[in-house]
Amino acid sequence: MGISRAVVKLLMREGRREKFDGDVLTAGKQDVFSTLRDLERWAKEQDFSLCSQNGMKLPDNKGQSSAFISDEALFKRLGFKNVWSMDCSGYEQCRIIHDLNLDVPADLQNKFDLIFDGGTSEHIFNLPKVLENYNKMLKVGGRIVHVLPASNFVDHGFYMFSPTLFYDYYSANRWDIITSYFAKQPFSHATKLWDIYEYRPGALEKLSCGGLSNGMYVVIFIARKTANSTFNASVQQGRYLSGSWNIPRERDSRKNPLLERLPGRLRKTIRPLYYKLLSRLPLRFYLKFVGKY
Repeated sequence: MGISRAVVKLLMREGRREKFDGDVLTAGKQDVFSTLRDLERWAKEQDFSLCSQNGMKLPDNKGQSSAFISDEALFKRLGFKNVWSMDCSGYEQCRIIHDLNLDVPADLQNKFDLIFDGGTSEHIFNLPKVLENYNKMLKVGGRIVHVLPASNFVDHGFYMFSPTLFYDYYSANRWDIITSYFAKQPFSHATKLWDIYEYRPGALEKLSCGGLSNGMYVVIFIARKTANSTFNASVQQGRYLSGSWNIPRERDSRKNPLLERLPGRLRKTIRPLYYKLLSRLPLRFYLKFVGKY
């Protein structure tokens, strides 16, 4: 697990929208691919005010991995007062040892102002229980940040996630959806720029069967727990429901009216070519491009 430049900048973007404060929990111990000078430069680029170092001794920028700051240093500079980490073992010396496949104890419930799930949930088998635990550990008004694999991460973990999963789950459970991004991540994810897109439900359905180009894709999703938020709603996939989205959805987006008017045999011949053409269009054709981060 690791927090690259792109994720740091998106966290700053979110922190600029609504100030960070209180207690943050990272699901798993996070490596941060940033030096102190990197952090200060990115904050300037994002017009984000870093908090003081709070008396922490941080390494100088020597251009080496030993100069990278810790996840605790990062989140404190972003504005949090207390930084917690959780894992199922003590191997990486997390502050809390707990298996998220199991119910979290009462003393961890309603405790955190933000939970950062950066490349963790895909490694935990009982995903519904994981989402339930995140709900229980967050305070009302607290935020969840998921940064998880979407495509081309075979055998990295148990799962790869479509962004519709999070939209459907958090919509059905009455959370406030803040932001949803779909990102193309280079193989050198810590040093190269990511292409960040603003995801909207249904926009990628034309690419749902082999339509993505080569590359690694990531879901970045941020939602806020409300007083009415739940974790156990009956969740149905949004593409099969009508009128269930907060954002207008494309109607029958996988069907092209012109194709449907063609005779059956001709339609069967042309349809594969049509979808092959669609797969070669850049993602900007389907999603709003946010920038290279």
